[in-house]
Amino acid sequence: MKTTLPLSHKRPANFSRFWFGAAYYPEHWDEATRADDPARMKAAGFNVVRLAEFSWDLMEPREGQYDFSFYDEQIARLGQAGVSTILCTPTAAPPRWLTVQHPEILRVNAAGVRMQHGSRQQACVSSPVFRDYSRRITQAMAGHFRDNPQVVGWQTDNEFYCHIDECHCPACQQAFGEFLRQKFGDDIGALNRAWGTAFWALTFGSFAAVLTPRRDQPTYPNPAHELDFKRFLTATVTEFQREQVTILRAEQSRWFVTHNGLFNNIDYRGEFTRDLDMLGYDCYPMFHFNPAERAYSQAFNLDQTRAWSGNFIIPEQQSGPGGQQPYFHSNPEPGELRKMTYVSIARGADSLLYFRWRTCRFGAEEYWCGILDHDSVPRRRYAEVQQVGEELQRVGPAVLGTHVRVDVAVAGGDFVNNAAHDTLPFGLPHPRHMSVNLHRHFYERGYAVGLVHPTDDLADVKLFCVPHWVVFDPAWVTPLRRWVEAGGVLVIGARTATRDANNNVVAETIPGSLRELAGVTVEEYGKQNLPAARPLRLTLTGKSVPTDHWYEWLQLDRDTKPLAKWKGRHLTGKVAVSTRRVGKGQVIYVGTYFTQPVADALLPALTKLAGVKSLWPGVEVVCRQNAEKRLWFFINHQERTVTIKQPPRGVDLITGKKTGKTLALRPNDIAVVQAT
Repeated sequence: MKTTLPLSHKRPANFSRFWFGAAYYPEHWDEATRADDPARMKAAGFNVVRLAEFSWDLMEPREGQYDFSFYDEQIARLGQAGVSTILCTPTAAPPRWLTVQHPEILRVNAAGVRMQHGSRQQACVSSPVFRDYSRRITQAMAGHFRDNPQVVGWQTDNEFYCHIDECHCPACQQAFGEFLRQKFGDDIGALNRAWGTAFWALTFGSFAAVLTPRRDQPTYPNPAHELDFKRFLTATVTEFQREQVTILRAEQSRWFVTHNGLFNNIDYRGEFTRDLDMLGYDCYPMFHFNPAERAYSQAFNLDQTRAWSGNFIIPEQQSGPGGQQPYFHSNPEPGELRKMTYVSIARGADSLLYFRWRTCRFGAEEYWCGILDHDSVPRRRYAEVQQVGEELQRVGPAVLGTHVRVDVAVAGGDFVNNAAHDTLPFGLPHPRHMSVNLHRHFYERGYAVGLVHPTDDLADVKLFCVPHWVVFDPAWVTPLRRWVEAGGVLVIGARTATRDANNNVVAETIPGSLRELAGVTVEEYGKQNLPAARPLRLTLTGKSVPTDHWYEWLQLDRDTKPLAKWKGRHLTGKVAVSTRRVGKGQVIYVGTYFTQPVADALLPALTKLAGVKSLWPGVEVVCRQNAEKRLWFFINHQERTVTIKQPPRGVDLITGKKTGKTLALRPNDIAVVQAT
């Protein structure tokens, strides 16, 4: 079933129907408690559940002795109610007999502490022993369920690198050396040159001599070494997952295969996701305790997910307050659960499952609440899910095959830039945080905004912002130039293209490979460590804007013009922001960080320059479209009724009514208009 479409923010997920359901843990309940579950799920409009991601010990209670009878029974009972099953490989929680027999599979953290049994994700994906057992349980499950018509797909493992995203065990030490040997063609000299090991006498005589890097042991690691270690971590988990995916696909070609993320040290735009049919994202908006910030946080995270690979599945959508040792989330207020669901669908979810069906009464997540409470009594959260289930009979089929419209894009979805920043942060904001400032500016003003990788399809994008990507592949420049020449407006943030693929500083005058396209050179740069003591401001179009974090003094090529200048200290009168016409478009270079004041002062003129128009400010508006149709999602996050003037002509799939001159949305309310 694997899709052959390239990864793109416009790629629909490979589903023939909209799957709607919940993560289900029947192993936690006696037969009497779960007796009514299939009927209740059917009444809620469910057509799928997710099963078995933490049940290795139940399916293989002793090594080599497999028993799938419990899940055979549950899958059959659910199937009779019209509810299909997504199974999970259970490798996130290996059984105790395995860790007793093979303690060498346990991860070791950077401090040298070996993990122990008693939680989850304690096993290392580099371990040959653990990988062998992973293949065995995956093969046994796949072979057993191969011909079961109720099993429609699989999730690999569960949230790779959720709790611990690196390992320094002996298996990793050996695997890291082999990874480097393959990367550098068995030439240790090539590694030494690429890493600059002449610094601090770091020269290696063999690949076996290279250790995994650890901070503060005793001081700062080589940033090139650290970046390749992060590449190793993503390559390792990709290979671990690929072994499972290969087994599943060989047994049954009709199954779809996904995984639920997103976490550090995994390149979700690389082979990890290409091995899957679609990416999955576990969506928990209530981690943001401030309700005023929650809607935006969810929107940004969903857009970031779509930047990696396109539309996705939500294997876990928050349905109640989540609680573990250090926190307990707010309980969604009436209408909030439904609203969060539609935000996910609007911004790219092609299927969605809630976490979880029933709140567990024991274990580390006994207060991670689901649709049903501990007593199994259906209350308002169940009623709200039931309402969504009824509405999705119309909305679900309509969204399939569509993608999210993006007029304004912020660069996102790049593993190397995130990893490179982490190796040398300098106390500067993460590129993601600056992406938030840019994205939020457009989101709050009602623009069709998204996150898009520079190598992606920019054909419909009018304005593209790159926020401080220190590693910028020179191969990306030519396609970007063509896009600008055709009329695009490109905005480049300070420090972009200053390091190469090895995480070393480029030899060229910065901004490196973008220097010619931007038409600038950086004469001087510096960090603003205490802006209040030595303030610097941008002066542009009559405004004076304070800056934080960083400054660059720009020298302009003959055909480049100043857009803003510095005011303060020795920089007064020096160019801070430039603009250069390239074909029908413009390239803007911004010699400081995209703080919110800078973004708010600079971007209005650039949206006007790019010809981008706001949609309907005051509510969240997202358009999902393809060549045949347009679906407009209107979502009211305000605590008052909002009236939308001149909505698109069409039918509201929620109510079944045609739209008129106005569309009124109560607090937390939704409209999904299929345009005619």
